[in-house]
Amino acid sequence: MNCPSCRVEVAGDFNYCPHCGVILATEDGECFRREGARLHSRGKILKAIEAYEKAAELLTDDFTVYKSLGDLFYLHGEPDKAVEAYRHSLEIDDNQSFAWYAMGVAYYRSGYVNKAVEALQRCLEYDPDFVMAYYWLGVAYYHRGNLPRARECNEKMIALHPESRIANYHLGIVCNAMGDYAGAIKNFKEVEERNPDDPALMYHMGYAYSNLYKMPKAIEKLRRALEINPNHRAAKLLLDTYMESEEP
Repeated sequence: MNCPSCRVEVAGDFNYCPHCGVILATEDGECFRREGARLHSRGKILKAIEAYEKAAELLTDDFTVYKSLGDLFYLHGEPDKAVEAYRHSLEIDDNQSFAWYAMGVAYYRSGYVNKAVEALQRCLEYDPDFVMAYYWLGVAYYHRGNLPRARECNEKMIALHPESRIANYHLGIVCNAMGDYAGAIKNFKEVEERNPDDPALMYHMGYAYSNLYKMPKAIEKLRRALEINPNHRAAKLLLDTYMESEEP
């Protein structure tokens, strides 16, 4: 037989053309799965999607194929398609904490915050130690306005993974929103040790210090935010307000 791509003669029992690499065993889903994985590893996302879609047509009961397809859609910036692929994977086998996690993140990125919460909660039912699920669940709860649950999730993440300073940052934001300004400063200081040149962090610290009536510290942090980013409008407005209030 001749390869349909390069037209070179190839033995009839070959799965791949040894000359150009095209798949010859077009009814073998495993070949397309391996090809999809190879393309994914090389960063060729669209071609990997094509290979996995063909694999899914042939391996209709393999939940791992749909999970991989969902991951690729997510990487390509198509979270709605990712959700559909994850849903299909979970319909075959719903005992997949990572698929529930991935679906939750994809839902959140699509703007479906309530559905994101539900999926991430399912993830944690299967694996209570899934650290990043607490991170995204905390973010989702915050945007849903459930500050106590957002705080709980960030605190849980810190307990499981203390070096995840991003959780301290988000916990500080939540504490500010809840009026726990001392708690906010405590968490922001953890982040400041590693990233003292973050204007957003300086702004939020300035806001917290001002509500603790520690105006010199508040002004210091707000000025630092503007040193790093002179265009930080919120920091400038807040600083101007405080400076004007101190004028005789």
